[in-house]
Amino acid sequence: MVNNILRSALLLLLAISISACGFHLRGSIPLSDGVKNMFVSAPEGPFKDELERILIRAGATLSATAAGADASLIVTNASTNRTVATLDDRGKANSYNLVFKVAYSLKDTEGGDIRPPKSLSELRQYNFDPESVVEVESEEAELQESMEQAVSLRIVRQLSVITDYQPK
Repeated sequence: MVNNILRSALLLLLAISISACGFHLRGSIPLSDGVKNMFVSAPEGPFKDELERILIRAGATLSATAAGADASLIVTNASTNRTVATLDDRGKANSYNLVFKVAYSLKDTEGGDIRPPKSLSELRQYNFDPESVVEVESEEAELQESMEQAVSLRIVRQLSVITDYQPK
């Protein structure tokens, strides 16, 4: 009986400690009120979809127009580049680097910078086997998705620390 009470008290203490230190599960990143009503301008595709999904999960309300938002997240570049990482003894590529780069800025209602333009990138390397082209293409697609999610989370984390902006 005493053991159960002690265990319950310890669990309660642990839960309070974790919540008090600002701990959040990955992807659960709360945005400050100043940037919650947001317009997103980004190239159409999976990256924009992922970014918007993570923003909504962080508490953002996405506006259909910049005029209806308190802040505008402008993604000016979202591109992937694949380069040869290593060659085999015959000079054929046996691994590639996949680099996903994003350039973005956060603007206020008048077009001024809330935060200056930033660039982020993610790098993944994968092996290439000419005998398994389908598997390699599948792996590259999974890596692309992983990089897009990682960059989206990094953007939202950077937006979550903006506490000094109050919309006009």
